[in-house]
Order: sequence, then structure tokens, then C-alpha cells
Amino acid sequence: MTVSSEVPATEVRESVKEVVAQVLERGGVDPAVDLFDQGVTSLAFIRIVAQLNEKYGIKLDVAELEEASIDSLAALVDAEAGGKDH
Repeated sequence: MTVSSEVPATEVRESVKEVVAQVLERGGVDPAVDLFDQGVTSLAFIRIVAQLNEKYGIKLDVAELEEASIDSLAALVDAEAGGKDH
């Protein structure tokens, strides 16, 4: 399954941005750029995914991502959560 590159609902995207900022303990992450290209480690990425899974009650399959950006994570969260607002 290929995840749409379409930017998801603002609420989900903002929520993913907040989780990323919390895990990284910094803001200013470009939501359209791959997190690994912005210096995020594999361990930090795993923590981000775990927090999103817990927050939304889902199990993300990050192998489906073509890139690990906030926008792609938000699209995957939105698809996995069935587009419901949380």
C-alpha cells in the first residue's frame, strides 16, 4: 500500500508535529522533509511512532512510508485511524 502524499487534516498533522517536537525536544522541524534528513535518529523515530500508536490506538506500519516526514506520518495516521478526529 502506498500512502498518499496528500497533506492530511490539519488537526492530525498538528498532533504529529507536537509528538515529533516533544520526542526531539525541539521545534522547527520541516513537515515536508524526511525526518532522517533533518538529523532524527532511528531510536527517536521509533519513539515517535510508538507515541502516535498509543495516542491514536493504532499500529502504524512505517514500512509503507516512502519518506519519514511529518506530512507522510500524518497521512498514515489519518488513514490508519480511519480519518476520525482524536
